[in-house]
Amino acid sequence: LEPEERVRMFRSLPRDQREDLFLELRTKYQTQLVLAMPPHEQRTYMRVLPPDDAADVVQRAPEEERPRLLDLFDGVHRREINALLAYAEDDAGGLMSPRFARLRPDMTVDEAISYLRLQGRQAETVYYAYVLDNVQRLLGVVSFRDLFGARGDRTVSEIMERDLVTVAEETDQEEVAHLCSIHDLMAVPVLDDGGRMKGIVTVDKIDAFDGSPVL
Repeated sequence: LEPEERVRMFRSLPRDQREDLFLELRTKYQTQLVLAMPPHEQRTYMRVLPPDDAADVVQRAPEEERPRLLDLFDGVHRREINALLAYAEDDAGGLMSPRFARLRPDMTVDEAISYLRLQGRQAETVYYAYVLDNVQRLLGVVSFRDLFGARGDRTVSEIMERDLVTVAEETDQEEVAHLCSIHDLMAVPVLDDGGRMKGIVTVDKIDAFDGSPVL
């Protein structure tokens, strides 16, 4: 389809279906749609994307379009995207999301569950919560299943898993995929050289895009 026809068909869908479809499209088609939209619609659809997906769209857009697309975001969101754009596209740092569920080790289970409810809308995945110290070093991870199954007065440090599978920011996409496969992970944490957690790579970011809806 020509770009204008693609947008026309997209607009013919009900608003909630448009947003759902847009979020499921391959980056290639998200980018084509956005570039064919008027500015006010570009702002709407770029802002529904999580930072890692928005960075993918910006990266795929022609170089002359990238500053304008970045200007569609507010300061915090724009800084997140710029940080992701600093990494190579196929490295863990370029695939990760900086939004993940985080906990402190001294929280009780009841406190942790209440705190996670506040984070739920912003976190990339609800499979795991990552336990960090006061300088953002990764101490452990706890699955939501284990958290909700634990006694409420136990501390997070008592139930968290300390034997961690992690990757560095420059780890190649194929190695990340291999680790997720052999350890049966839905997400893997990305650490810098100091052990500080920078984000997570979820399996949907490293799976082949075959089967994603196209428009």
